[in-house]
Amino acid sequence: MPTLRPAALFAALLLAAPALADRITTTDGKTLDDVEITNETLGGVLYKQKGKAGEQNVAADQVLSVVYTSKVPGLIATAHSDLEDGNLEAAADGFKEFAESVFAGSNKKDKQAWAPGYALYRAIETNMAMSSQESITEVIALADMLVAKAPESRYVPLAYVAKASAQRDLKKGDDAVATVNALKELVKSKALSDAFRLQAELLEVELGAGKAQARRDRYIEIGTQAGSGFPAVRNRARVLEAETHIEGESKDFAKARKLYEQVIKDPKADGATLAGAYTGMGDCLFQEAVDKLRVNADASAILEEAVLSYLRVVVNYKDQTRYVPRALYQSGKVFEFMGEAAKPNSTKMYRKLVTEYPGSEWAAKARDSRR
Repeated sequence: MPTLRPAALFAALLLAAPALADRITTTDGKTLDDVEITNETLGGVLYKQKGKAGEQNVAADQVLSVVYTSKVPGLIATAHSDLEDGNLEAAADGFKEFAESVFAGSNKKDKQAWAPGYALYRAIETNMAMSSQESITEVIALADMLVAKAPESRYVPLAYVAKASAQRDLKKGDDAVATVNALKELVKSKALSDAFRLQAELLEVELGAGKAQARRDRYIEIGTQAGSGFPAVRNRARVLEAETHIEGESKDFAKARKLYEQVIKDPKADGATLAGAYTGMGDCLFQEAVDKLRVNADASAILEEAVLSYLRVVVNYKDQTRYVPRALYQSGKVFEFMGEAAKPNSTKMYRKLVTEYPGSEWAAKARDSRR
């Protein structure tokens, strides 16, 4: 049998290697592997599966996330690499550039139907992760582009949610309410799943200025409506409900902790929800540790649990900028409580917070803590 030269051997390995496959993760925590996604629409994610004829569909309200590894356009692949390397600005520009090239008609080779909407939503997510006023403003422009240019994309409802959240962060409350109303109208006019209506209602309650008890009642009502059919919405409602228990003067960390534990034990949720659950769990554990220290009890194990909960957010959910700055600050405080040996870690957390989120309220607190 003839021996293959290195170049020929490499080529043979490439030919023998299985084709890369896409993956769909559903809201019940299951995955569909070894598939080729052909489109993402308001109706769901269309895909082909080896050994099965024709296209199949996962309803949009049952899709938690997708991962593309087959037939990925070059600009999107490069943007993915930039994200992995931490080059967020380059990644955001790459995703946007790809979508614009398709809409302008200058991209004749990339025919993937899912790609423009997907690229714009990844640009939205990346700009949200950068967390500057400029990038948050860009989220609004990108969401408008997605809605106008890819109106049948699965990402349209998500774009409305991102836009309203960005408007809230920019203190444009009236605009945020108008965006939520536009989402509700879309759900009605397109007869979309109740999951999207409930998401809009959750956001509507968040944007409101009602008292904690009134908001809590609505979160419970919406979570009950979501039930087991829409677990991602239900778990989001639980996190928001828990947050009402630890705001203001009257706090109930025990009730909040039970809700956070429910989400963590049944993690059928998006990144924002899980980041909120782990941050809140850290808050509850930290409070438990402080209560123990007040009576001179040993709190070292609980402090370690608390800091691990916060650091999970910092490491695993770094794009969730609503929670990461708080998790960084709180982890710094926990390290302070751990004693002199942990003080350098506290300084690192504060430095990272001030460097990466200089305009946040938590960065201001970190600066005060470092004085």
